Amino acid sequence: MDQTLSETCNTNEFWRCVNARLLCVQEDPSDRHTMAIAVHLLSSDSTTMPVPKEPAFVVKGDLSNTASSSSKAEASWKNELLASIGEGR
Repeated sequence: MDQTLSETCNTNEFWRCVNARLLCVQEDPSDRHTMAIAVHLLSSDSTTMPVPKEPAFVVKGDLSNTASSSSKAEASWKNELLASIGEGR
C-alpha cells in the first residue's frame, strides 16, 4: 500500500477491497467469485474473506521504482488499468 493512501484511507477496508478484487480475477474461471458475492463480502464486516488463488495475470517486480519512458506510456497503462477495473465478466 502506498504511503499516501495509508494516511488518507482505512487500511483494513483497502485490503478487503484488494482481496475481493483478486477473488474475481483468479486464473481458473471456476474459482472466480461473481460480483454479487464480491459485493456481499465487502458489505459484511463479519464475513471472513477467502484467500484468493493466483490471478490470471501477474506483474512481477517492484513497479514503484520503475521510471516511465514517457508520460504517454504511463497514461496508456493507467487507461488499461481503469478499463480492466470497469469491465465485468
